[in-house]
Amino acid sequence: MDVLIKSMNSFIYLALLLFLFLFIFTLLGMQIFGGNMNFEENFNGPPGVPTTNYDTFNSAFLTCFQLLTMEAWYQLLYDALRSDVPRVISSIFCVGWVFLGNFMLLNLFLAVLLDSFTDSDDEESEDAN
Repeated sequence: MDVLIKSMNSFIYLALLLFLFLFIFTLLGMQIFGGNMNFEENFNGPPGVPTTNYDTFNSAFLTCFQLLTMEAWYQLLYDALRSDVPRVISSIFCVGWVFLGNFMLLNLFLAVLLDSFTDSDDEESEDAN
């Protein structure tokens, strides 16, 4: 617990950075996909707009967060590819957000935590000497 408390300052900055990128990709998703996800056949539910869409800010924010955590990301990608947006743009948006958000920003949290544990071990070994 002591390590987590000492590294809380770094976690706050990383959380703000992650929130900033989440906000940017939410607005970008609204610009790209807003109003383009109205399907006659919807495999995830009734016809019309799927529950994960980019029509409103709240829905787009939750959709980007779902894509960030990779929870049912394949359904989001499938719906993005089915939209009226060109497939190349849909693919670049979804894959780019997964790589940037999940593989880079979320792993920074782990790197800061591991660095804090390493610093804590170094301090304990110096205190023992």
